[in-house]
Amino acid sequence: MAFEEMDKAGIPVTFKNFPKGACGDTCEVLAEILKELGHGGFTYVAGRRKNGNSHAWLEQAGMVVDITADQFDEIYEAVYVGPKNGWYQQFEVQQEHEAGYRRLDPRSVAELSAVHFKIKAWLNA
Repeated sequence: MAFEEMDKAGIPVTFKNFPKGACGDTCEVLAEILKELGHGGFTYVAGRRKNGNSHAWLEQAGMVVDITADQFDEIYEAVYVGPKNGWYQQFEVQQEHEAGYRRLDPRSVAELSAVHFKIKAWLNA
């Protein structure tokens, strides 16, 4: 997978141990890539479970797109695309907004643009 195999030099620390701790930034970059590929806009959803674990994923028309859920011990799929199942329903939603890093502050846009560029280069290699 591109996020796991890309060159980690010069990118935000959140991607160093992908998928652990990378869900938020990954959603923002993945949303831009999916939009470029013609899949439309996504919603960024972030929540917290009662045990304190937080997580973020993308949603569109009732479907979840999540490439970082496998950071949790109970998830074995590297990529989940499907309905919002019971695992996601454990999270109390704390944030929901249009996904994509271009709406963020200039520093975040620059950092996540670099990741976006590396992912696109990896995909086109």
